[in-house]
Amino acid sequence: MKKNIFLVFICSLFFQQQLLAQELKSEFLFSLDINLNPPQVVGPIWKGVRLISPFKDGLVTSDKIKGKVLPCSGDWGLFIDSATFKVDSRVTIETDDGALIYITYSGYSHATAKIAAMIGQGKGGEINPSDYYFRTSVSFETSSPLYAWLNYTTAVGMGSFPAAGKVVYRIYAIQ
Repeated sequence: MKKNIFLVFICSLFFQQQLLAQELKSEFLFSLDINLNPPQVVGPIWKGVRLISPFKDGLVTSDKIKGKVLPCSGDWGLFIDSATFKVDSRVTIETDDGALIYITYSGYSHATAKIAAMIGQGKGGEINPSDYYFRTSVSFETSSPLYAWLNYTTAVGMGSFPAAGKVVYRIYAIQ
């Protein structure tokens, strides 16, 4: 009996360590501040309302990466309903040391209809980001040896709407 209790105890410690090893951890990578050009409203399609938002410019800032958003970047998003926007962005950044990094991210911005309407009216700065959901899954591609580690980094972005025509993401690497 004592042997069985000891065996159960050892097994429970093993499984507890396995669960801790699977704990999700993240590390801040950079802030991505984007200024938007006026959107191109393609209009209703069979899935929702397509809205193309070309990026005017933007900055990437952190201790790890600094650079600027190139004007070929944009979002090809879809309003699924009055409260849910499906993000579909492609961004090219040029780092301060001349490297090009291609970033793609998709995800969702979701809020109550009232909050979503305020964001749509450019009043995002008046809303606490905790009052809406805005998350993305982020991937990277680069040929730069200095930033090659990004090619196999999975990241998430937490977005906010600080002002009309502006979107800010805080990008975190999942470890």
